[in-house]
Amino acid sequence: MTSLLVLDRSLEDYNSSLALQDYLVRERVKDRSLPDALVLVEHSEVYTMGRSSASLRNEALASPLAAELPLLPYISWVETNRGGQVTFHGPGQLVGYPVFDLERHGKDVHVFLRGIEQAIVVALGKFGFYATTRDGLTGVWLQLPSNSEVDGEQPVVWRKIASIGIGLKKWVSYHGFSINVDNDLRYFKAVSPCGMEGELVTSLKEAGEFLEIPCPQMTEVKKAVREAFCQTFGFISGEDTTASIRRRPSWLKVRPGQQLDINKTGDVVRSNGLVTVCEEAKCPNIGECWAHSTATFMIMGELCTRRCGFCSVQDGYLANLVQLDQFEPFRVARAAAELSLKHVVITSVNRDDLPDMGAGHFDQTVRALARQVPGIKIELLIPDLQGRKELLQTILSSDRVNVLSHNVETVPRLYGRVRPGARFVRSLDVLKWVKELKSNVRSKTGLMVGLGETFDDLLSVMDTLREVDCDVLTIGQYLQPTAKQLPIVKYYTPEEFAYLRDEGLKRGFRHVESSPFVRSSYHAWKHVEDDPVPRHERLAII
Repeated sequence: MTSLLVLDRSLEDYNSSLALQDYLVRERVKDRSLPDALVLVEHSEVYTMGRSSASLRNEALASPLAAELPLLPYISWVETNRGGQVTFHGPGQLVGYPVFDLERHGKDVHVFLRGIEQAIVVALGKFGFYATTRDGLTGVWLQLPSNSEVDGEQPVVWRKIASIGIGLKKWVSYHGFSINVDNDLRYFKAVSPCGMEGELVTSLKEAGEFLEIPCPQMTEVKKAVREAFCQTFGFISGEDTTASIRRRPSWLKVRPGQQLDINKTGDVVRSNGLVTVCEEAKCPNIGECWAHSTATFMIMGELCTRRCGFCSVQDGYLANLVQLDQFEPFRVARAAAELSLKHVVITSVNRDDLPDMGAGHFDQTVRALARQVPGIKIELLIPDLQGRKELLQTILSSDRVNVLSHNVETVPRLYGRVRPGARFVRSLDVLKWVKELKSNVRSKTGLMVGLGETFDDLLSVMDTLREVDCDVLTIGQYLQPTAKQLPIVKYYTPEEFAYLRDEGLKRGFRHVESSPFVRSSYHAWKHVEDDPVPRHERLAII
């Protein structure tokens, strides 16, 4: 782990902070061994504009609010080279400038933005504010009750509490975010901050009055933000215990399997030219499973067209993606036969580049298995198919699929950071359509925990999954595969996993697998029948 240099500044003019940023960025580009830095500051009144937003100044000065804000004509307007449009900074607003080397943080600006959002959500949560993100809108939001003065009859309204605008120079970030704590919101009404109407902006003080939550002091907010950035991005903090998050607790110890059996399964895998998700996703159960001739294979290659923040599978681009191997269904079926399998699970990477997302390839693999290994139980773990129901119909057309699994992975409010290319509602639709298309097929999904969700988040997702009659739920601890993936926010105890299992069963799931090392295909044979397949009948996950 590395440390984070936090520069806690007092009230200063924007140009002084800009000069500091320029210095920090220049030095970081010259020397990549220097630590990442986070500047926390309040500014004197200033409007800052993204690229090509200069015309908005004249509009603001001509607005009806100019008469109410005598300081408005004298406020500086600074054009910057960050993203976004125009926003206001002033006393009582916390501004943060993360000068981070993105080569250390996944080299993906969208994942980085989602990380900043998540850090702000975590920080505000410490004061009782349930902040969240919104699909397609960068920033952090609060929901306020409808009895506020401008709400009319709406039951709840969205109010923006934090704005974000980032620039990059040779993968070093600059500019950053602002959180409205106790600042004068009238200055936002003279402009459209980040393309939104000024009335949509709120502060912790204003929101706290509606929600009956006391407004925290600026020093408290700075401390919470500092700790949340350390927690979210995996830094050592000298003022909290974040470093202990990186040390695995005693119950997260993997027992290696017998090397002879591991080698035997690996030989069958490699001789058939197949890819195992055990290796690609760095699954913690690889020793246990391979020792029992159990493996997890991916079809359609080892390059994925999504950029999920938790996954170590290699990125696929139009330049490096290859055509599907038309013999792969045969090879999968031959491997299943050589291992004398009774139950097989087929998963894949995302192939959004293909016209049918690989649905036909799934179907061909199912049919090859049914021909070559009569009586075998088949489970599919599929992508979201970009929400196309007709593709799911193709996948289920053989009438040989016993379990259809699609993982929602995390709670809805974390999707922007954990699954930036996916939508919770779209994943929910896939599970709902299983029962509509084939009522006899069991539907199944999986959740990772430890990414910043709460127990209320998890219980709410369980309720939502049962509304679409999802049969099987797996819950396991997220384990960061490499330094490029999202950091671990929390390790759940065995007792907490047992609690989640009990809550799932209370809600009517047929099966709930919940423990630290559970993955979506863990004990998969139990999910086909009400009684588990005898242990001597070997399982492979393909």
